[in-house]
Amino acid sequence: MDREETIKLTVKSLLEVVQTGAKNIEIAVMAPGKALEMLQDDVIEKYVESINTEKEEAANKRTGRTPGTGTAAILTRSAPGESSSAPDAPAP
Repeated sequence: MDREETIKLTVKSLLEVVQTGAKNIEIAVMAPGKALEMLQDDVIEKYVESINTEKEEAANKRTGRTPGTGTAAILTRSAPGESSSAPDAPAP
């Protein structure tokens, strides 16, 4: 796993427990032989945007449609004793 993948996984994990996104996330990167590096807010925000875009694309692939569009049908079963041959007819 390279540096970018590691940071992305870190941001994705933190987004699961942080309430308002990148505003409440601080990330420090440590590497052997290098000074501690604090990521800037705009860098973290770019990772957050990338992750959110991936989530939206994954959701669209699962449903095959854009959320909030289309119609849905509610299927019901006939109660015992009701005739299933004429679903629109009133019950006797």
